[in-house]
Amino acid sequence: MPDRSAAVYARYSSANQSQNSIQDQISSCRRYAAEHELTILENHIYTDHAVSGARRDREGWSALMSSAAQRCFGVVVVEDLSRMSRDLTAMLNDLADLKDLGISVSSVADNIDTLKEEALLVLQFKGIINEQHLRDLRTKTHRGQVGQKERGYIVGEATFGYRSEPVGEFRAHKSGRPRPDGYRMRVDEVQAAVVRRIFREYADGRPLTRIVRDLNRDAVPGRYRSSGGWSPGTVSRMLDNLKYTGVWIWNRTRNRRTRSGRCRPEPRPESEWMVNIDEELRIIDQPLWEAVQSRRRKVRGVFPGGRGRRGFSTEQRSAVEVSPPHLLSGAMECGACGGGVGLVSGKGTGYYGCFAAAKRACGNRVKVPRQLAEDTILRSVEARLADAGVIRRVLLAVERQLGSLSREVPDALSAKRSDLRREERRQARLVEFVADGRGTKAVREELEKLEPRIADLRAEVGGLERASATKMRAPTEAWIRGQVGRLRSVLESRTSKSADLLRRLLCPIRLVPVVPATGRPYFQAHTALDTLELLAESESGEDSDPGANSLRWWRRRESNPGPRIRPHGTLHAYPRLLLRPRRESAAETAGG
Repeated sequence: MPDRSAAVYARYSSANQSQNSIQDQISSCRRYAAEHELTILENHIYTDHAVSGARRDREGWSALMSSAAQRCFGVVVVEDLSRMSRDLTAMLNDLADLKDLGISVSSVADNIDTLKEEALLVLQFKGIINEQHLRDLRTKTHRGQVGQKERGYIVGEATFGYRSEPVGEFRAHKSGRPRPDGYRMRVDEVQAAVVRRIFREYADGRPLTRIVRDLNRDAVPGRYRSSGGWSPGTVSRMLDNLKYTGVWIWNRTRNRRTRSGRCRPEPRPESEWMVNIDEELRIIDQPLWEAVQSRRRKVRGVFPGGRGRRGFSTEQRSAVEVSPPHLLSGAMECGACGGGVGLVSGKGTGYYGCFAAAKRACGNRVKVPRQLAEDTILRSVEARLADAGVIRRVLLAVERQLGSLSREVPDALSAKRSDLRREERRQARLVEFVADGRGTKAVREELEKLEPRIADLRAEVGGLERASATKMRAPTEAWIRGQVGRLRSVLESRTSKSADLLRRLLCPIRLVPVVPATGRPYFQAHTALDTLELLAESESGEDSDPGANSLRWWRRRESNPGPRIRPHGTLHAYPRLLLRPRRESAAETAGG
């Protein structure tokens, strides 16, 4: 006698559907079981909520198949075969597996029982219809989305920094809930400030990990509430998002469902892209965007990975060049072989030397302490910048720039005031038009566009008025000298960005080895400023031998010498012999 115990499976595919659909399906299965003398096992009712029938990794269905493998029931009851799967191949495979286990499937709406011979043909027809329904639904959904985009609305394009606002008239949906004609994006100023902060910090040379750490430390809210907070992946995707420049591209990819039922994006041809350029949606100005993308290209040069790429590449660049750990990292080259110069020893503050020499490929074995090289070069930079002629030229350049800005402010202020008056007059005419009862949908949409535009113009006029009221003055010579005096501390506060500035100012820095007649070899640093001798200054006074420089190196204790010996008492060439009287044992005394 066949097993009449039954399991029930129910599923609905969209989050827009009512969760009551599950209970309705289970109730229908219970009525069917009562009519056909089946006993439903309460601990074998399986459900999947808001999961597509094309997916094979459904939690509820996987649990049912695991229980079926243990023969916990003899029948599976579903409200409709499409609840099992909308993939014909997957449905037939599952039915074959259940048949091998001696388990039948009963469909309530289709009146199908797989124990009957005539059910096989009907099953195949139903599977084809269910799969085709899914394809038709996908095509119609995409067609509706294209229509919304052509009407100027957004379609599922939520992005941090923006908020969607309903547009048009509200109409009752088939579910009974009111829905507008569409939605349009507006800049969310609170989130936009976070976006600008991220872009500015990255353009200033901050690494992604530090930006993320600061965002989480300041408890900056993101788009979603997450226990993990911000992550480097999220910030990285934001830095590459064209939407922040006002360029919105839709329909670049299509979802292709794999054999497992999961959707994988694949690119569409560029002719199918729908591009909308709207300056009102711009958050990041073009110079900042280009600065960020330039740095992104440099960083990708260090890690040139990607689809189908393995190992090192000819496009790969040095990580030290992109993120220098010290002020002169990656800025020096060997004067003998032309190769790179970097830290080749870790003693003390570290030693700069030729990388090729460290590999026995160059004869330049001269090394210089990192601290000494930085001190010598920065002193030369300070001396040049502190020169009276240089400061005079800086002051003149600043005065010219401030003068041009002062002349431009009144013209810009006059133009912005004119634009503001024109837009306010236009707004007043449209309001009168609506008040007379002649308002239309197009008039209301134009008024909605005018309000943020007028607010932006008022803010710009206020900023220009404050700028014109403030008298612009060039800094004094004493102030500039003070800033030059703290050059070292300023540079060391932001090593990565400062190293990039020094490269542009000094590069290339060629370290040429010099072998004197007496004394140790040393480097001459040839920079864009001057030729500098990287040699420690004498600390022994005028009486020291000017031809020997070994003391100049060792006295600075840059080579990590051993510990000082502090003797206690008198040191002798040989250890003293301590002669003590020999003690006689008790046995020898008794025998004596």
